[in-house]
Amino acid sequence: MENGVNKQEVFIEEIFNVGPERVFSAWTDPEKLIQWYAPDGCSIHFKKIEVKTGGQFHSRISNPQFGDCWCIGEYKEVTPYTKLVFTLVNADENGEPIDPATIGMDPNWPGKTLVTVTFAEENGKTKLQLRQTVLQELAQKTGAYPSWLQMLNHMRTILD
Repeated sequence: MENGVNKQEVFIEEIFNVGPERVFSAWTDPEKLIQWYAPDGCSIHFKKIEVKTGGQFHSRISNPQFGDCWCIGEYKEVTPYTKLVFTLVNADENGEPIDPATIGMDPNWPGKTLVTVTFAEENGKTKLQLRQTVLQELAQKTGAYPSWLQMLNHMRTILD
């Protein structure tokens, strides 16, 4: 581990100038999610979303350059204002899991990852930490890591 960061996973830490309640709400309110949860130039549509422990989602990110990317997932933990844990699984339009390589993704990309987002209040601000169970180097190479940074930047604009 280098500086406490495990290179076996994606790790991103950001500070937001609002309290954890507002940042958590941006992650759990579907109306807010559609405003920011897609990389630059893309949009997201939720076919289904139930933000609660055990709840599921089925989404499509539309990219004008690369087409649509469907995902399903389950919320493993939803602890208001402190923690959100969910799976991300590449899927088809019908919500069936698919091998990421069949849609042109890197063959090393796992079919299922776990995303853990924590929210900590610090002097009226929020320290957000995001972890995803995929090699950070692979996430950087495939564009997943920069996409997270872009999306968090979009979230910042709706919060500030």
